[in-house]
Amino acid sequence: MTDAVAAAPAAVTVAIPVLDGEQQIDGCLAAVEAQTYAGPIEILVVDGGSRDRTCDLATRHAGVRVVDNPRRSRPAAMNVALREAHGEIVVRVDVRTSVAPDYVERSVRALDRSGATIVGGPMRLAASSARERGVRAAMTSRLGGGPAAFRRDEGRARFVDTVYLGAFRRDEIVSLGGYDENFGGNEDAELAHRAQSAGGVYLDPAIRSTYAVRGGPRELAAQYFRYGRARAGTVAKHPSSLSPRQLAVPALLLGILSPWRRPVLATYATAIVSRTALEVARDPSAAPWLAVALPTMHVAWGAGFVRGLARACSRALRR
Repeated sequence: MTDAVAAAPAAVTVAIPVLDGEQQIDGCLAAVEAQTYAGPIEILVVDGGSRDRTCDLATRHAGVRVVDNPRRSRPAAMNVALREAHGEIVVRVDVRTSVAPDYVERSVRALDRSGATIVGGPMRLAASSARERGVRAAMTSRLGGGPAAFRRDEGRARFVDTVYLGAFRRDEIVSLGGYDENFGGNEDAELAHRAQSAGGVYLDPAIRSTYAVRGGPRELAAQYFRYGRARAGTVAKHPSSLSPRQLAVPALLLGILSPWRRPVLATYATAIVSRTALEVARDPSAAPWLAVALPTMHVAWGAGFVRGLARACSRALRR
């Protein structure tokens, strides 16, 4: 056997969970189709019962295979992808994400070089309107997004607790039990926690993609409520995954409900005003939306977290 044959690139399956994504599916697939990776790439669109033209648009792309996800959630979609994938390596891409032309190539390279179970890049946000830019600023700020490494488009490649989306060898994730379908909204972080006991999770800033920011405060609140509720489920399943930063927002809510609400609110308002003032200097038209987005994210995430913990405790008591 020659060295050229021995070094043949691994087959890759790009898995795209989707539900009613007709506005984004063409752009997402076009980016996947433009990959520079030298090996074979299979594209799976895993549909959770879209009622719009998502599936019709996807099938117009040559080589795209659409498969059903009866349980509709994203972790269920990824488990369908694990069963259906022909590739040795699975690369997850969400429909609101546009990946760089070398995304697959760099993901495979990072897997080979790091020996990690999961690799991925930062969550880079695409925004055009003032409202979207305000939301982006809130999500990427330390006051809004916390110190999570994958929310920073900076630094060296390194092992971390979780990454955005992720790429992995299919058999390794199957051996870990696949995605836990009870964790829609936090399925990546829950899987990443289990992967720490295997090869770990590796963040490489060279793995580049952009995620389209969601619209207004209502969509943002719903998104962060799901995040908080799902994070609580992860903490209930893996208590060691709890970090002090995840207690900050619930502590804020408790402070607002306590007899010390006035100094708590004054301190919080000062933090919001200070961060907004910084944004005024950077992007004046986006600053008011930042001021709305930050408390929206905090309240929604905190409420979701408390709700999730209450549900977990209720289930534990019924056992």
